[in-house]
Amino acid sequence: MDLAAAGKQATQRDIKIAMAKFAEPVTALGITHFIMDLGMYAAAIAGVLFIQPLWAKIVFSILAGIKLANLGTLGHEAAHGNMARSPVLNGIMGTVLFLPCLYNYRLWVYDHHHIHHPYVNADQTNSWAPFSKEQFDALPPFRRFMERVYREPLTFGLNFALYNAIERWAPYHVFPGKFLPKQFHASAWRHGALVTVYFLSFVGLLIAAPLYSNTSIATALILGLVVPFTLWMMLFGFTVYVQHTDKRLPWFDSDIDKKTGLPQETMSLHLEFPAILRTLMHNVYEHAVHHVNVRVPYHKAAAAQKLLNEMAPGTAVVQPFSFGWLADTLRDCRLYDYDKHSWLDFDGKPTGEMTLSADVREKVRRVKGQPQEVAVPV
Repeated sequence: MDLAAAGKQATQRDIKIAMAKFAEPVTALGITHFIMDLGMYAAAIAGVLFIQPLWAKIVFSILAGIKLANLGTLGHEAAHGNMARSPVLNGIMGTVLFLPCLYNYRLWVYDHHHIHHPYVNADQTNSWAPFSKEQFDALPPFRRFMERVYREPLTFGLNFALYNAIERWAPYHVFPGKFLPKQFHASAWRHGALVTVYFLSFVGLLIAAPLYSNTSIATALILGLVVPFTLWMMLFGFTVYVQHTDKRLPWFDSDIDKKTGLPQETMSLHLEFPAILRTLMHNVYEHAVHHVNVRVPYHKAAAAQKLLNEMAPGTAVVQPFSFGWLADTLRDCRLYDYDKHSWLDFDGKPTGEMTLSADVREKVRRVKGQPQEVAVPV
């Protein structure tokens, strides 16, 4: 039944039933994209090594970084079981796809499946979790400086690369640490060893470039490794940032969203791009539907997201991409007031409307055991 045509508001049950119809991977398509994207990444690295004009090497280097982002997207899909029907095949593809990205597959699964999805937009357990004003003021001076850099519009995207590399990749996605429960350590160390072997082998291949090509060691390392990896860090940092940062999106200082039953489409952003870009990026920015049902595969995400927007026009958060919007968001979404639920600048001043309605804020306060919110006379 067309609920919109009937003038009815879709319930969360209606939405879940509708999204479940998309939740079926197509193994042949998953394998095809697995081979194509790995092949294109390998071809880009070959271009860096064997094509002679420097400008062409730079173009291939940039292409390699873009393809790393595609590999990361498909690795994410494999981890959710969305590349193939076989769990074993998904695990193999996920492991292989994350290797060129220098990500430990086991640590990715733990961070993404055990932290991110169960505790969406929860304070300090997710990427880009905003500090409160009190938390920010209590940081060491250098960390406060870096937080300003991370959320600065005039960094030409390097802020995203710095944040992802320093705050997420290095401490959480290479080798296991104290953050990881002991039952995952053995598997995480095996995957860490695999990433290490891949990395050393790849670096060895680049260092040996003068033996089989006319490319110098410095050129091979810079254009074959440093530039692609930096671009990958930048694109991935950007992606995770925009998926959960907007003046309309709430954040929480605990797992309050689970206790209040907030719709998942209110917790993440659908960032709109032209259709051709959506396809080339494997629909990675159709993100709200992914949180409604993680088993909707990437190749069905655009259709599922479109239906979700139609069924939940009052709760789905949709934003056409523009650099102006991105700059405004970086300026306005710097700190967060977890009591009043509004975004703040670094001085602690609100930069927009409250992210939750009065009745939802009151529900959150009850769940947290806080006193009723008192209206301030104007």
